Amino acid sequence: MPYVFLAALVLLVVIVIVNWAANADAATIKRFGRYMGAFLMVAAAAFVAARGQFGIAGPILVAAYFVATGRGIPGLNRSKPAPGQSSQVETDYLQVTLDHDSGEMDGLVKQGQFQGQTLSAMDRRELSALYEELQAEDLEGARLLNAYLARRFAGEWEDEQPQAEAGASSSGPMSREEALEVLGLAADATEKQIKDAHRLLMKKFHPDQGGSTYFAARINQAKDLLLG
Repeated sequence: MPYVFLAALVLLVVIVIVNWAANADAATIKRFGRYMGAFLMVAAAAFVAARGQFGIAGPILVAAYFVATGRGIPGLNRSKPAPGQSSQVETDYLQVTLDHDSGEMDGLVKQGQFQGQTLSAMDRRELSALYEELQAEDLEGARLLNAYLARRFAGEWEDEQPQAEAGASSSGPMSREEALEVLGLAADATEKQIKDAHRLLMKKFHPDQGGSTYFAARINQAKDLLLG
């Protein structure tokens, strides 16, 4: 009977956690995961300490501290960013994703005559028509698409206009949430993580590396806002 009660209690806890996770933001879930992992490590340390294995309990407690605080464990190389990271830049009409590993870009058209289509699936004629539409309806989106086209059709994008790139720095103020999306970071990102993400993105999207002044300006703006 006690086992049935324990199983029911565990099931209830799982249901509560799943329901909470479904409504929580990614940063909160990540922080909860760290705390839960640290709690389990402390419990493990207490267990081995009770068995007299203090030489094992000590390192476990130290590791639990670093897990709970999200800091790097001394002696481990954390200079290389985790693979699979990406950033997003979004306007009224476009949502463009920048892959940190490959430097590739793709995007989704959110509204207009090409709504629901991805940029990579559109041909040159369709992209030109989209560019004209954005120039009339979403200037920021036109600048973003211009940067995408200049990268995809390097040296061939005849409609590339200097004013589209130059206008990037004069766009509206960036929110903290937008800055985190641009750098591909969580809300609890550390100063080191911000600087590392900025350095990696600038290597991929700097104009000298085949990128654009638009993205360079956005990346710099995001870093300055988060570190300001």
